Amino acid sequence: MKTFTYTVILLFLSLTIKIQAFAGPQDWNEAQNYAPIQQKQFCDLTDNYVEDLASAIIGRNEIKQNIIKKQRQEDLDGLLPSGRFKDWIVKTVSVKQVNDQNNKDVNGNAAVVFELWCGTQIGSGRFNIDGNLKWGATIKYNSRQYREVSKLSNGEFAIISGTFQKLNDFAPGKKETYYASRPLTNKDLENIKN
Repeated sequence: MKTFTYTVILLFLSLTIKIQAFAGPQDWNEAQNYAPIQQKQFCDLTDNYVEDLASAIIGRNEIKQNIIKKQRQEDLDGLLPSGRFKDWIVKTVSVKQVNDQNNKDVNGNAAVVFELWCGTQIGSGRFNIDGNLKWGATIKYNSRQYREVSKLSNGEFAIISGTFQKLNDFAPGKKETYYASRPLTNKDLENIKN
């Protein structure tokens, strides 16, 4: 009888597993479950607007384009009275710190951009007001909101509330041409408020 000897070599592998704990949604499919009805309606309205406007542009009918733009403003005004929204689920695109040599009042403030699942981006930006680029919708330096957005990175989800400024300054009853070919100016907004 022969005896066989087997040598068994055990290899021990050292595995490092990185475990991350996440609170909240990981993708838009999950995020949509948490979104308020107002946000869902906003995205539906935006999607329909893009389709209708594209059709009017292809048809080369400026009157139809202007009517669609006016209708969108009226629909948004009905959905978001005074431009206010609350507890929307957004994905962070960018968080920047403002340095504007022409407007020292906003220096140090946070400028943020967020995205909705329908592709619409909302947040701070530089706007052409009376021929000058000015920062709008920035978050005051060292405020509670500033401290919170300083924690966010690109791709992270957040819950935000705020006001769409252009909706806050909505001018009902204007002819369609008001929405057509030029941005609102400070004088327009002042005339509306008076």
